[in-house]
Amino acid sequence: MKTGIFQRIIKIWTVPLAALFGALSISASDWPQWRGPTSNGHVAKGDPLPSKLGDSPRILWRIKTGPGHSAPATQGNLLAVSEEQGDTEVLRLLDKRTGRQLWKTAYGQTYEDEYGAGPRCAPLFDGDRIYVQTCRGELSCFSTRDGSRIWGVDYQSRFKVKWIKNKKQNEAAAARRGYSGTPLIDGDHLICSVGGVPGTGVVCFDKFTGDVVWKSQDDLASFASPLITTLAGRRQFVTLGAERLFGVDTKTGELLWNLPFPTLYFRNVVTPIAAGNSVIAASHSEGMLCMGGNGNAGEAVRRWKDAKLKINLATPVVVGGSLYGFAEKDRFICVDTASGRLNWEERGFGKFYASTLTDGKRLLVLGQMGELILLNPNPGEYEELDRVQVCGKTWSFPAYSGGRLFVRDQKTLQCLQLTGE
Repeated sequence: MKTGIFQRIIKIWTVPLAALFGALSISASDWPQWRGPTSNGHVAKGDPLPSKLGDSPRILWRIKTGPGHSAPATQGNLLAVSEEQGDTEVLRLLDKRTGRQLWKTAYGQTYEDEYGAGPRCAPLFDGDRIYVQTCRGELSCFSTRDGSRIWGVDYQSRFKVKWIKNKKQNEAAAARRGYSGTPLIDGDHLICSVGGVPGTGVVCFDKFTGDVVWKSQDDLASFASPLITTLAGRRQFVTLGAERLFGVDTKTGELLWNLPFPTLYFRNVVTPIAAGNSVIAASHSEGMLCMGGNGNAGEAVRRWKDAKLKINLATPVVVGGSLYGFAEKDRFICVDTASGRLNWEERGFGKFYASTLTDGKRLLVLGQMGELILLNPNPGEYEELDRVQVCGKTWSFPAYSGGRLFVRDQKTLQCLQLTGE
């Protein structure tokens, strides 16, 4: 079937219009994008993590989902989840309180490889709009009210991104295994790692219309999500391309700094992390490094690097002056962000992946086999508070909102009550 067929919108109404409008209210505890309200793994202020997990967290609701590793996202009383249905990637909007479907929309052709089928890029809420991106690089903006399509762009046709059909080729990360990185909102703009040519490695769109505001660089898109942070006095879009780490000015796309960061099969996956006036990046081959502002406008220089601090897929969080996260070979690690010193490591978290989120006082870790672990972020020693089994195998980052954890495994999406009644 031709890709154009998948541009048709399927809308299925399952609740009255008044109920949908009621679900549009915005909450202070939103989780509207990949890794939370500020895309750094921290929950919203005033929305604390639990002090204990108990033997079995209360399940408020559970629904079946199609294949996909995409993370759920919430805004107000809305919850978005992307999944595969048939031969399409589908966005479903649910009532966060009940799991009831409000509408669903097919937004592009699906993709499958040995790592599974279905979408990998998380939905992105922004007021009355929601953005999704397929594995094959189709970016769409929909209305949260009714699922109608506002605008969209196909990276392959618009920016000459070449989809690599031979997966054994050592080239073109995202265009070989599917787009996984979620774009970011910056004011009236939506900035995306596109990986096109020429000069469309990063593209900034008008978030309302889809018009191109600026385009920059020739880097192929990796699997990593980007970061927006202020470094050396300049607000910048920082991302791991297929072969380097770099930052561009969010207003103009001007290249501010870059550092080679190659890896086997272009497998840069981990989102760069902001730590004060520094950015920390990691991979399974290069290890971990820190880039710090050097006093000049927007420029950064390398502060430290440790080739032994390898991370394959899991993006860490920063609490105070320490970084916490799942590393390779079943290790959960704590690293001093100023020096790169390994404070401690602990095993018992699985072999491949674990999601980590925090409220600054505790860490909540969801292992790939569905075990939920509560930790104290103590740079002096590993301090486990509780752990409990909550779901099946998962590579999807959970969403946390209003004391509830929204967990997706390979077959279901469920809402767990962790704090409050």
